[in-house]
Amino acid sequence: TVKHADINVELTSATVPFIMDVRTADEFKAGFIEGAVNIAINDVPANLAQLPADKAAPIVVLCQSGHRGSIVMMYLRMLGYTNVRNLGGGMNAWTGAELPVSAAG
Repeated sequence: TVKHADINVELTSATVPFIMDVRTADEFKAGFIEGAVNIAINDVPANLAQLPADKAAPIVVLCQSGHRGSIVMMYLRMLGYTNVRNLGGGMNAWTGAELPVSAAG
């Protein structure tokens, strides 16, 4: 698990993590982290090609509260991804800390 403040810093670092938002499309449209790729939890197995080819690349998974994100994090680790973290508290923690959120027009 990674804290929202740490991810906010990493988003402006030299090595920006791949942000994977596993919420539903409707949840995503309501507000998301800029640059995040939305792949709903049920669609993850069919969309692995969207992930970085390098299984050591930094990936941060998130959902609304952290539960779905932790499931996908463990799934990706079982597939051999070695640098996968879950955003602790999900978007609830992110917005609670008043960090930047984008929304679909």
